[in-house]
Amino acid sequence: MPEPQQSEQIALMQKLVEMSAERSELSAERSYMNAERTLSVWLRTALSLMIFGIAIDRFGLMLSETPLKAHAHSNMLSMWSGVVLVGLGVIIVLATGARFLAYSVVYRRSHVWPARHGPYLAAAFALLVAVFGIALLVILLAFT
Repeated sequence: MPEPQQSEQIALMQKLVEMSAERSELSAERSYMNAERTLSVWLRTALSLMIFGIAIDRFGLMLSETPLKAHAHSNMLSMWSGVVLVGLGVIIVLATGARFLAYSVVYRRSHVWPARHGPYLAAAFALLVAVFGIALLVILLAFT
């Protein structure tokens, strides 16, 4: 029969193991939420690139409408610069959305989803931003 001190030590060790498992699960949950925040930051960056690309394209259009036609060649340069920036934004969104989706699938294999979180909502937002960027590309290229 174990001594009282020994049984207290065993109970304390069991409690430490339980606390460690709980901390490990909370750490994994925080990692998942960090991945969501990282995705949202990249989406914001990609949207900023797309908006900046539209602004550059519109600025070149404004220059070509001035009475002095000396800036006619700058319209093509600004149009292609805008297209490149919007295209870069679409590439960023697709890459980060795919990486997040891959991370969430791996996360799901060994952990339970955090409350009110799912793998497909954030990836769906990334897909919608990519569709928005592709629509912008079509508009920029169609109205040149």
